Amino acid sequence: MVESVDELQERAARNQSLFREVNERIEGLPERMDRKALRSEWVCECANAACFERVEMSLDEYESIRQHPTRFAVCPAIQHVYAEAERLVEKTDRYWVVEKIERAARVATALDSRG
Repeated sequence: MVESVDELQERAARNQSLFREVNERIEGLPERMDRKALRSEWVCECANAACFERVEMSLDEYESIRQHPTRFAVCPAIQHVYAEAERLVEKTDRYWVVEKIERAARVATALDSRG
């Protein structure tokens, strides 16, 4: 069975929201609070449920991305970007930021724990 664009977008948003939940728990660790300017490792938030790569960024950088419920931090490589469900909005040498589109954006916003 071939997945429709809507189904693909929903699956991608759900996968990425799950990885974002992991990062939210990492962010809440007490020892991280004194390290806002220091870089640390975060889980790649790409749509691939089998991806366990790490992204290096500071807490401030992560917080900047989290201000938008439709944005996710992914490893800086094209295989972490799913054009059917998102667009690339920022590139750094350590991470890229993708933003969900259409149905994927609605699902990501609904699943946002800060919303």
